[in-house]
Amino acid sequence: MTRLIIANVSKSFGPTRAVDDVSLDVQPGEIVGLVGENGAGKTTLMRIAAGELAADRGVVEAPSAIGFVHQHFVLVNAFTIAENLALAGAAASEIELPDESRLVADLSIGEKAKLELMKAISRHPSLLILDEPTSVLAPTEAAELFAVMRRLAARGTIIVFISHKIPEVLEVATRVVVMRGGKIVAEGGTAEEIASAMVERRRPDGWPRGVPPRIVAIVGVAGNGQSELAARLRREAKGRVAAIPEDRTRDGIIAEMTIAENLALKTKTSPEKLIAEYNIKAHSPKQKAGSLSGGNQQKLILARELDRHPDTIVASEPTRGLDAESTRFVHDRLRAAAANGAKVFLITSDLDEAFALGDAIQVIYRGRLSEPMTPEEAAARAGQLMAGL
Repeated sequence: MTRLIIANVSKSFGPTRAVDDVSLDVQPGEIVGLVGENGAGKTTLMRIAAGELAADRGVVEAPSAIGFVHQHFVLVNAFTIAENLALAGAAASEIELPDESRLVADLSIGEKAKLELMKAISRHPSLLILDEPTSVLAPTEAAELFAVMRRLAARGTIIVFISHKIPEVLEVATRVVVMRGGKIVAEGGTAEEIASAMVERRRPDGWPRGVPPRIVAIVGVAGNGQSELAARLRREAKGRVAAIPEDRTRDGIIAEMTIAENLALKTKTSPEKLIAEYNIKAHSPKQKAGSLSGGNQQKLILARELDRHPDTIVASEPTRGLDAESTRFVHDRLRAAAANGAKVFLITSDLDEAFALGDAIQVIYRGRLSEPMTPEEAAARAGQLMAGL
């Protein structure tokens, strides 16, 4: 049987080194738990292993039959379960869904996840990669998945289980590998040791004495109730509320409207003044908002929301996908708003961002918030809390 061999693999996206000289050897029948923070390089490494991405350097030897269950579903909502399976060339699977004549659009999130698993497993892969498969599964469904994983491994299938849920990884994996900053930094260990390896110790500046926290950073791995929390914070806030949504293109701008029209939704300040103040790179206020780059779309949202001098700001993943310059700009604007008296709730999956901005830090895990912590306290505890320990 073919092993999975990854030798000295590196991959960069622009200036960002996503995978940094990683080597990994996985034997048939192993279930490897690949854990780490968001952005640690786990998914990129496995996409290289699966042949979906080309490495900048290094060598990969992998089985020819590979099943990859991605975090984001690849399903046709207008088709039935049976039609989606047929489209993928999938045969009978060890996981079943009742009534395969149902439309995918009518399935629950957990059922859609099970359908993706059915597609991958039915092809009898020699290497099965599961990217955060339990994030939308109920405990009973996760237990069913683990039973299938063990049966497949007993037949010699290589399984890589990407996850941030350390208790689940320890329950099913035969080996645990920890990635941080694009590198493999640890193998094995107790739950506490794994959690500590996942998170690099920061040296925060501390919490200024006598100054109430104006920026509360709420950090957690994606899928732990952040969207619901943001909606609740916006709903319960008093006074003027600014909303910086997680999905800027879907919820932040109206792409078909001009920059001026998007700004006019909430502010009476002239668009020319705001374009200059927020350094929005555009031809004119009449340019369609959808034609702007991601960074300039975010600046447009900031200009519209912050120009009203809000009492509360709820910012969800405000720098996701932005370059370094745009990230600095967003951070500076949020700090300035807090200095002017706004209460800022920063919801982020990026621990570096949480420590860079947060006067107080909370962790969200499965919809529950930890108690507020100083940056010093969070430096010691955030990793374990994010992993559910």
